[in-house]
Amino acid sequence: MSGIALKLTSLLVRTIAKPIATALKTQAKDHEVFRKVCINLAQTVHSTDLRLRMSLLGEKRIKIRPLNDTKAVENGANFLSEFFIFSVAGSLIFYESYRSRKKASDERDALADDITVLQSEIDHLKKKLGEINIKLDDYEMPDGYKPKYIKIEPSSTVNKNENPSKDNSNTTISPVPKENVSVPTTA
Repeated sequence: MSGIALKLTSLLVRTIAKPIATALKTQAKDHEVFRKVCINLAQTVHSTDLRLRMSLLGEKRIKIRPLNDTKAVENGANFLSEFFIFSVAGSLIFYESYRSRKKASDERDALADDITVLQSEIDHLKKKLGEINIKLDDYEMPDGYKPKYIKIEPSSTVNKNENPSKDNSNTTISPVPKENVSVPTTA
């Protein structure tokens, strides 16, 4: 999925989550079991909130009065609907983060594979070049070979202490001047 499509899908899911949260609020008022869950949740949140506030102010012993049922149902339903919206938005953020990390990881792995392949190709080519250089350095022109279009002259001096990468051949190959070249004709 492209980045734009993912963002649009995320926006769509967030937009759909709001009516679902509103439906949760209305269901809390209509169904008895859901109503009890909302009341218990609201009372727990209310008592935890008051304890934290009072402990920050330095009060240790306080008496917490419970909320009335109407207020508890409303607060519990609000808490559940906000929690639902938050969880949908948070899960979308985590999914986007996971997707981008996975994409970056896949790109790193592909790049590492490409580097490994290229390094092995370089090693292979170095080995082949080494073999070719040995073959070229050891090559000697056969006796009696007279090429028609290339003039081969033996070189006069060869220094044995030269760098092996330099040309150590005993012959110099140069093209034959045009006046000496005869072009074969086809019949």
